[in-house]
Amino acid sequence: MVVLAGCETSPPPPPPEPSVSVPPLPAQLNGAKFKADPCTAITVEQLQGIGFSDNGTVQRGQDGKCLIAFGRLVEVTALWYPVLPENIGTLYRDHARGRHSSKNWEEVTINGYPAVIVEVQENIPTRKDNGPRACRLALGVDDSTLVYIGANTQERPEAGPWRNDPCGAAKKISEFVIDNLRS
Repeated sequence: MVVLAGCETSPPPPPPEPSVSVPPLPAQLNGAKFKADPCTAITVEQLQGIGFSDNGTVQRGQDGKCLIAFGRLVEVTALWYPVLPENIGTLYRDHARGRHSSKNWEEVTINGYPAVIVEVQENIPTRKDNGPRACRLALGVDDSTLVYIGANTQERPEAGPWRNDPCGAAKKISEFVIDNLRS
């Protein structure tokens, strides 16, 4: 019988961080301003200016959320997740680990800022030709802030020209977010 003394087994090392290419931010935006009040990201007037109906109401949610509602079903949201310290690099590394399916991952650039469409709510099978019902985009604004912009247009007239293009709406709204967080 052989006895091994002094041998300890240690847990295996953690897997290495995935190597990803993260698009750079052209300049740091004011993520602290957004975190203090997510409703500084977008205004009802800006949304009306791109065709949403003229009766938008702002609802400040808890946990980093601002919701602007147009009627019962059409919503635009700007939010961040206080419990998740995310930035655009975190999002890309999570994707490399398999967190986001390729169906819900479309890299885009908004006025030079990296963004990713991370969620698309498809329409029911008989209405696929009308486009998706909702879309959510993640926008990198500084080294510690990721702004999620959601557009739930639901084919409703309150969404104006975006009723069948929620991802187009999310991209356009992101331009306002960038402008509003420059200060």
